[in-house]
Amino acid sequence: MKKIMQFTLILVTLNLSPIFVHANENQEKDIMNIVKKFKPSNSLLVNPEKPFSTQPIQLYDFNHDGQKEIIATFEIKAKEQPNPSEFGVMVLKKVNNVWETKAQGVGLDFSGLADITGDGTKEYLFGVSIGAAAGNKLEIFKWVNNSLKKIADVPYFEIDLLNQNKKVSLATWQSYIGESYLVDVLKWNGEKLVFDKDSYPKYYPIIENFYKDKILKMDAWFYWYCLADAQIKANLFEEASKSIEKGNLLAKKLSMPEVVQTFNELSDRLEEKKKGLMN
Repeated sequence: MKKIMQFTLILVTLNLSPIFVHANENQEKDIMNIVKKFKPSNSLLVNPEKPFSTQPIQLYDFNHDGQKEIIATFEIKAKEQPNPSEFGVMVLKKVNNVWETKAQGVGLDFSGLADITGDGTKEYLFGVSIGAAAGNKLEIFKWVNNSLKKIADVPYFEIDLLNQNKKVSLATWQSYIGESYLVDVLKWNGEKLVFDKDSYPKYYPIIENFYKDKILKMDAWFYWYCLADAQIKANLFEEASKSIEKGNLLAKKLSMPEVVQTFNELSDRLEEKKKGLMN
């Protein structure tokens, strides 16, 4: 059984000297000393899996006051293994305030910054690995009234950040069957994350290349299903119709009536989408 870990997100705000929050190469040692001073004594700094090459310590000026906050991710190992370990992120700021949130999982998948809302201030993104079957959960926190407020939860197996003018959209891959995934591209509409119909066609070639490679290795109906789903979302109706036909034939050869019905429903969705764009 995989080790279960508990993730803790802690925002600790302290009266720090400005020299420690204005980062340059000569101040890295000073910043590290501050983090070591305020992180839990039994913890170790830990890198997230994504974004690639992200360090345990990041710097960002959330309130644009010229003093960058220190963001540090850490791990607290349980005294008795394989009991739950604890992961967390600590943000040090020059104001008195304390805030924290918790989640459970088996790894720290993501820790990064991106302007999801498009207001000029980056949000903090914290991704927890729940498990091999369940995938990951991304929490998005926005800086509001000198604190971080969670504005969205996003389940995912894989995720890409897409720069779209002033905003960043999220491409999320959700597990379907085996190594097949249903892909969405999401953007912030002022209140919540919604489907980004403008960005999806731009991202589609990545999805197409993924499934072309998979189909070359194994001509499976579920690859055709997920490819057709992406083609419908990208408004590639002729391509989607061909993918549905190929997947449906495979399902019929395997005598899988439930899967055939699933393709029929996908075909109905295709026709509805076509009619909707014509009206």
